[in-house]
Amino acid sequence: MMAGSTERSDVLGIDIGGVHLKYATIAGECLDRPFPLWTRWQELSDQLASDISRFRGIRRLAITMTGELADCFAARSVGVSSIVDHVMRCLTMTALQSAAFYGTDGRFHDAGGAKHNWECVAASNWHALATCVGSRLAKDALLIDVGSTTTDVIAICEGEVLTRSRTDFTRLGDLSLVYVGCRRTPVCALVSELEIDGRFIPVMNEVFATIDDARLLTGTQAEDPSDMATADSHPRDRAHARIRLARMIGLDSDQVSDRELEHLATQIQRSASRRIDVAVDRWWQILSSQTESPPTCVLSGHGQDLVGPPGDCDVIDLRTQLPRGVSRAAPAWAVAVLLPR
Repeated sequence: MMAGSTERSDVLGIDIGGVHLKYATIAGECLDRPFPLWTRWQELSDQLASDISRFRGIRRLAITMTGELADCFAARSVGVSSIVDHVMRCLTMTALQSAAFYGTDGRFHDAGGAKHNWECVAASNWHALATCVGSRLAKDALLIDVGSTTTDVIAICEGEVLTRSRTDFTRLGDLSLVYVGCRRTPVCALVSELEIDGRFIPVMNEVFATIDDARLLTGTQAEDPSDMATADSHPRDRAHARIRLARMIGLDSDQVSDRELEHLATQIQRSASRRIDVAVDRWWQILSSQTESPPTCVLSGHGQDLVGPPGDCDVIDLRTQLPRGVSRAAPAWAVAVLLPR
């Protein structure tokens, strides 16, 4: 049963990331809250309590996280412990009954267990979503979840997560984690040079622009002038994206035509897609070798335009399966679904 049905629960799933707090219920209510954890970590319990108050009938929390990687924490174990403490403090502020923390061992842990088993609780959201997809959508599937910072490429065979990697370190090594996203990835991390007017110009190794600027200029990302979370803290609109992108090759925006800027942006997007494609092709081959019929490709997140589904396979886009906005908060929805009743 998918979100948006008549299914009801007193559980609120929360995905605590380094940049966003994402909330979702089984019924499809959701909230995506920008929250730069590295500058506001001391406010986490207050923000959680404020956001939770917007949902009615909630008594229990199901938590997953990636925020322990924020550089305000000296180590991931410290990050997990701090996040757990803030969640438990939030419980006393909201009079909720309980909070459970999901781990890559497929289990939920109480606060003490989460701190003790911090390495499986850290960066666990991908495993929750893949487990939920395998149990509810497709037994054999390649899940490709494109977020603002990273892309998860998770093979699911007979309803089970195929990769044995459970940490960011090992997942980077087996390409089930690709550190390319649809918004925050710096341009200089994607390309070393850009072609303009027949010349290849090395890009500046500065975070003057991100992939979000390229997507704004190609029209694959809608403008939001009220959003200042950009490389230069100026609006997320095409006019400012022009300035940021031109700066990457040492020019002002009035020195580059619209056509040239769109060409630069297209090169950046293609580079991002190629990096994701390498991981997709690897895991598609592994998964296909272990299934009798072609697996399903399941797309999640909010950067689906960067993904080319492999071969002539069936594709499920969670944006069409879940209510509006829930695809971006899919791991939060997943932990809400997975928490035992």
